[in-house]
Amino acid sequence: MPQADVLLVIDAQNGLNRAAGYSALIDRINERLDLYHDEERPVIFMQHTDEELPYGSDAWRLDTRLHRQMTDTVILKYHTDVFYETGLVDRLQHMTIGSIEICGLQTEYCVDTAIRVGHDQGFDMMTISGMSTTFDTPELPAAVIRRHHEGIWDGSFATVYQPFE
Repeated sequence: MPQADVLLVIDAQNGLNRAAGYSALIDRINERLDLYHDEERPVIFMQHTDEELPYGSDAWRLDTRLHRQMTDTVILKYHTDVFYETGLVDRLQHMTIGSIEICGLQTEYCVDTAIRVGHDQGFDMMTISGMSTTFDTPELPAAVIRRHHEGIWDGSFATVYQPFE
């Protein structure tokens, strides 16, 4: 499976642990974390803060099952856009990053926005099918939301790899 210059893990936080397939997603994220760490590639965790994920609360904390290392970066965000007022673009440009692999939560909010804005910022965006999740809605199950977004992203805003390519 290809790797990007950096792995960006979005909102893998306790307060979102009721999303569809959350525990399985954490396991898959850990596989990618281990790979990036083994290759000594940078990892950045984006951590959302708002009224539902108040700063310092248990809901706000990153999932303790994540294979985080001391060399990983954690950046707080207050908006669905990981690039909005976070300094992320400057950090990535300083690191001479050209490509970003995205994973995390929520597919139709922060993950979608990161892929689209990252593409517009000039980064080569990538993800692996099944590396994001969200909540079921009355209209659509989370798996349909994810597959729909992956279909939009692939070839337009990002490359979406199948898990066994």
